[in-house]
Amino acid sequence: MRIPARDLALDAVEDGLSLDSRVARTVLPFLFRPGLLTVEWTTGRRARFSSPLRLYLLTSFVFFLATSFSADVSPAFRFDESQDEAERAEATQEGTADDARSVVPTGTAEQHEKLRTRGWLGRTVDDRWKAFEAMSREEAVTRVQAAFREWIPRVMFFLVPAAVLILALLWPRRWFSEHVVLALHLHAFAFTIFTMLFLVRFLPEGGVREFLSAVLGLSLPAWFLFALRRVYGQRWRLTLPKAAFASLLYLVAMGIGLAGVAGLALYFA
Repeated sequence: MRIPARDLALDAVEDGLSLDSRVARTVLPFLFRPGLLTVEWTTGRRARFSSPLRLYLLTSFVFFLATSFSADVSPAFRFDESQDEAERAEATQEGTADDARSVVPTGTAEQHEKLRTRGWLGRTVDDRWKAFEAMSREEAVTRVQAAFREWIPRVMFFLVPAAVLILALLWPRRWFSEHVVLALHLHAFAFTIFTMLFLVRFLPEGGVREFLSAVLGLSLPAWFLFALRRVYGQRWRLTLPKAAFASLLYLVAMGIGLAGVAGLALYFA
């Protein structure tokens, strides 16, 4: 029996972000049996596992919480504070002139006037150009990074519907609820891997760090392939090319999303 998408949405909203024993029972199949949770959830056997939306929200929250400290926390740990202070003072002295300069070239009055005659878009670009002209390099970079961190979670959320549409395009005869649940599980797993990759950066450089990074990097496409095979039940000769095409379409959607994030970061910086 397949569960309609409406019932899945109502159940997910009811679950919310509350934590219970189902989370512990969900972890192992979620990580090591790709696609199993999707099959269990869409066939009505949901009582033992956390909802896909809860997994997505929880893993994305942990990822963005961890990476929010990346601007302030360095993977390299300092033990000699006097050496650290001396290095910072030297870097500050050498970089003062560069930081004082604007991050964008200074425009002439004629350039600004010409740009403002190009309609709303031209006026908007000109306003941002003038704003960045007044900023130092350090201030501009800091503000753009802050705006980028603020907007990228919102844009990432819209990649889930993009993945659903891609799956529906390549597997049109399947229930829509299957695509929704698989897309949520896929993004939840991706956030889990990205969090682990971020934490691996704090390990000392060497073979262990490189090995873990390689294993984690390969685990995401492998999980995706086996999840597609389990959920849709097609042979590998059909699953592999469809997975490759789905990945290409998703990369295009991600590129558009990242370009939009960059534009929003520049606008709201």
